[in-house]
Amino acid sequence: MATNAKEFIDFWMQNSVHAKLDLGQLGSSQIAADLAARLLIAAKDQGLSEDEVRAEIGDPIEFIRSKLGEANAIESERRHPNS
Repeated sequence: MATNAKEFIDFWMQNSVHAKLDLGQLGSSQIAADLAARLLIAAKDQGLSEDEVRAEIGDPIEFIRSKLGEANAIESERRHPNS
């Protein structure tokens, strides 16, 4: 279990935010608002307030949107290294 907001958020992000998969494959949601809502629910379940999460990452939707973009860019580069 996470002992603070940063530790919890890092763990949750590693396990919940992933690059988009090829069409036809099941993968994690790419909808930042949905993921942000799930993050806040999970944080609450761990005894962390929304204010604690926001103090660590700012706007959860924007933070997750940024992380999705990074994950998708890394995956795209991995699949197509010379594109």
